[in-house]
Amino acid sequence: MKLEFVTVETNEFERLFDVVKQGLFTHVDKVFGWDDDFQRERLKNNYQSSWFHWVVKDEEQVALVCFKPYENAVHLHFLIVFPDKQRKGIGQQVMAQIEQMAKGAGCEKVTLSSFVVNSGATSLYQKLGYQVVEQDEAFLSMALNLKE
Repeated sequence: MKLEFVTVETNEFERLFDVVKQGLFTHVDKVFGWDDDFQRERLKNNYQSSWFHWVVKDEEQVALVCFKPYENAVHLHFLIVFPDKQRKGIGQQVMAQIEQMAKGAGCEKVTLSSFVVNSGATSLYQKLGYQVVEQDEAFLSMALNLKE
C-alpha cells in the first residue's frame, strides 16, 4: 500500500519536536550535545514548515520525514520511522516515494546527510544505492543519481 505524506500543521510543532528529539537525540547528543532550546529554534528558523510531512499508512502516522527541493534535486534532511514501526520496510517505501516524486519533478538526484554514528540509516541508504559523496567525522553526505 502506498504511503501518504501529510504536511505537518503549524499547531503540531511540539509533536514534531518530540518526534525529532526521540529520533535524533542519541546521534546529536554524541556529536554536539543536545540542547532543547537550540534544537527547537533550529527547527523553527532553518527549516520551512512545508518540508515536514507525517508519513501515514492505513490512516496511522508511522514516520516523520523532512525534505526539500533545490536546484535539480531533492534533499532529505531526515527520516524518522517511529520505533514500533521500524524494520517493516517503511523507510525503504518512503525513500522510493521521494525518489519517484523527484523523478516526476525532473530532478536528477536525491541527496541526504546522515550522522556517521547512525549506522542503521547509513546502511539502509547504501542498500538503496546511495553513494557517499563527502564525509567528515560527524556526517556522511550521500546521493542517488536518478538519471541513468
